[in-house]
Amino acid sequence: MADRITSLSHSDLSELFGMIENINRFADKISSDTILQLSGVRYLSDTELSEKLRVSKRTLANYRAKGEFGYYDLPGKILYSETEIEEFLQRHYLPPFRTGDD
Repeated sequence: MADRITSLSHSDLSELFGMIENINRFADKISSDTILQLSGVRYLSDTELSEKLRVSKRTLANYRAKGEFGYYDLPGKILYSETEIEEFLQRHYLPPFRTGDD
C-alpha cells in the first residue's frame, strides 16, 4: 500500500485545493459566528466586543475602569455578558429629537 503513488492532474489538484479552501472558509465562518454560551448566558471576549462595537481594547479597558459594565477577568481572557453590554448600550442611547420645524 505504501509503495503505490497516485499522480493527480493540474485540474484535479486545482479542484482539490478549491475544496480545501471552501472548507476553510466555512470553518472560519462557523468559528466567528460562535459565541461562548453558559447556562443560557452569552459571553463575548475582549476582541469580539471591540470588533462589534468598533472601539479599541483600550476603550473597553477605560469603560471597565469607570465601572460602566461588569466583566469576568479570567487568566489571559476577559469576558463580557452580552446582556450587560446590551443594557449599557440602552443606557447610552440618545433618541432623535425634533425641533418642531417640520
